[in-house]
Amino acid sequence: MKDGLAKKMSKVVGVSSKDLSWRALAVCFLVGVAVLSIEFFNVPFLSDSLIALENSVTDHFIRFRDGLESYKEKRTQETNSVVLVTLDPESARRLGLNSKQPWNRTLFARVIDQLAKGGAEVIGFDVDLEEAAGESNRLIDAERQEIDKEDEILRDVFKRVKNIVVSTNVDTLEVGTGNKSKPRVHAPYEPFIVALGADGACLGNAYIPVDRDGLVRKASLVFEKFGHSTAFYKSFALRVAEKFLGARSMVDQGHDRVFLKDKIFPAEFRINYAGGKGSFTTIPLWRALDWQKHFQSSATIAKTNDTSSGTTNSPFLHKVVLIGFGESSFMDTGSSQPRQAPIYESSFATPVSEFDNRMPAIEIQANIVSNLISGKCLPPNSRWKIIIAVVIAALACGQILGLLVGRPLGSFLSIAGISLGWFAISFFLFLNFGQVIPTVVPVAAVVIPCWLLVLADQNFYFFRERRRHTRLFRSMTAKHIAHQIDRAQLAELGLDGKRCQVTVMVCRVRDFMDQVDPLPPDRIFQIFNDCLGIMVNEVFEHRGIVDRIASYGVIAFWGAPLPLAGSEQARQAAQCALSIKDKINNYCETQTDDLASLALRSSCGIETGDAFCGTIDAGSRDTQFAQYSVMGDPVEQALALEALNNTYGTSFILGSGTAHLVEDTLEVRQIDSIFLNGSSDKQALYELLTTRGSLPAAMEEAIAIYRNARQSFDEGDIKEAEQLFSTILKMVPSDLPTSIMLKRCRELLNDSGEAVPSGNRQQG
Repeated sequence: MKDGLAKKMSKVVGVSSKDLSWRALAVCFLVGVAVLSIEFFNVPFLSDSLIALENSVTDHFIRFRDGLESYKEKRTQETNSVVLVTLDPESARRLGLNSKQPWNRTLFARVIDQLAKGGAEVIGFDVDLEEAAGESNRLIDAERQEIDKEDEILRDVFKRVKNIVVSTNVDTLEVGTGNKSKPRVHAPYEPFIVALGADGACLGNAYIPVDRDGLVRKASLVFEKFGHSTAFYKSFALRVAEKFLGARSMVDQGHDRVFLKDKIFPAEFRINYAGGKGSFTTIPLWRALDWQKHFQSSATIAKTNDTSSGTTNSPFLHKVVLIGFGESSFMDTGSSQPRQAPIYESSFATPVSEFDNRMPAIEIQANIVSNLISGKCLPPNSRWKIIIAVVIAALACGQILGLLVGRPLGSFLSIAGISLGWFAISFFLFLNFGQVIPTVVPVAAVVIPCWLLVLADQNFYFFRERRRHTRLFRSMTAKHIAHQIDRAQLAELGLDGKRCQVTVMVCRVRDFMDQVDPLPPDRIFQIFNDCLGIMVNEVFEHRGIVDRIASYGVIAFWGAPLPLAGSEQARQAAQCALSIKDKINNYCETQTDDLASLALRSSCGIETGDAFCGTIDAGSRDTQFAQYSVMGDPVEQALALEALNNTYGTSFILGSGTAHLVEDTLEVRQIDSIFLNGSSDKQALYELLTTRGSLPAAMEEAIAIYRNARQSFDEGDIKEAEQLFSTILKMVPSDLPTSIMLKRCRELLNDSGEAVPSGNRQQG
């Protein structure tokens, strides 16, 4: 069992496997492991790049959702519980304030009173109250007493209205060029803290973290480094949500979780923005100070003098009301100390309102409060989400790419489909369930690299196989043919196996051992190697491939793996046979005296037909044990045809498939029709004589008579055929095929009882 498991594992990870499906799965597996390592070990640059891409995709999801018509009603429901009261330039103008001076705190006291009368459930006050009212401008004592009175009025309102949360903050202060920045704490003026309550439950840290690209995406509910200070430990939005829900939150520091009533939130999550700037109901300060006039009809006011009855039309009834700056331009820049620290900038770039249309800080807090109240924040991707997404993507790629081996276009379309499908699923979960799943990591870090690497691996495999087969073919064929094979695609060549038309030539040295037997062994092998070299070189010269060496000669073929027209492959094979005969004759004439009597002759059998072609390697990847070969009827018939040369006294016998293809360019004649290799039908045998137009005049006349004799024989006119064959023997007495046919004619005539002329009988 262990051995079986080991074999399976080695097959999965064994990239040297010949099974490209397993190779694809192994590559995808390795890519998945690499991506998980990058995520879990936070590899510099790579991990940051993936996080940035994930953030960008979610940004686009939020923007696209905001533009959907079907989302508008849902957005209204999500933003209904929060109302904004903004300090803006228009309010300053209507109230007669100078934008270079701090806001009058009596206005804050008045608006809080009005909000309390309007039935506000919670009032969040995100305005800096760090300094005493008179400290920012060193005025004379008489005026200072009047300014201090503003703080007293606001303090009394804080005491009376208990549902208030005031913001605190921490920013950095630059202490000098080249020096490290120091934290700077911003907390309300001490009398305000006392008025709000000593436990700090009415104070919340309004710090807004900004990502590296300048966008605000995340909300931090707790700040661990301020755990010793209640006023700075929990966020401003969390304090507001606590008061609205009537519950104190519990922090699980070990797991970075916050429990709020019946909900669990990550200590840091992504803000689920309800929409772009202006998604929440926003009321300027000047209207909030007199909301009864602006939001309640005159008829309702006339019915009763009880102002409390007017709360039924209050825009603040049972709502969270957040007070803060609505425009970043309205800041105190003329005082000796900035009224607001840099972190208190009143607007930020967000995914739904970028740098050209920044969102007020108070509206960002409103989005966070809304997420906490509704429980619809966007939790960060957990490790389990990443693992599941990577595993699914890697397995899907491995299976699909394994099925589409050798089809780059199909694999590309499949990978594109997987990517688009994953994006569609991610957006569906985000839109309907408020869930953010890893999107870029599976697609950009798994799917696309898997496709590229698998494609590269397959191309490398095909290239290596091509080089392997090229090395094989270099030993079997001419260099220019090997180069063509090297450039051709493996799929087109069908090196693993295909059926195609080929021409097979079996060529050997006839009666070789009978002639060389008296010679020393080394001379025998020298002669044989010389003759074999002639055969191989001629095969190469005529664009053929040597299959194997057998029976004192070679078996060669044309038409595979590179396709070649049937007439061309038959012509090349026939001319190769003729050239081998001439070269061996010349070789015998040039030998030394001790070999002067040597008369070697070649004989060939050639046939054309459909055969099976492919690489034979017995499972070995070493080209030493591999060969490209052909199997099928043409091979068997070519072997049988070559053997018949002894019977008919010929040098070259062609099958009918080859003869019909070359008869226009070469001189051939049909010498017989026999049952070959157990065939149920007779097959015609043809002798290859020479190239067309090269026969001597006498021989040309004899061949013409021979064709007429064969025609008469085939038509049943045996007597006429017998006379013509007799005539040929007078012209060419040594022509064995004519003698065989003449004998056959006389046997038929004797069987039929017809007399054979005595002169003809003597010649036979």
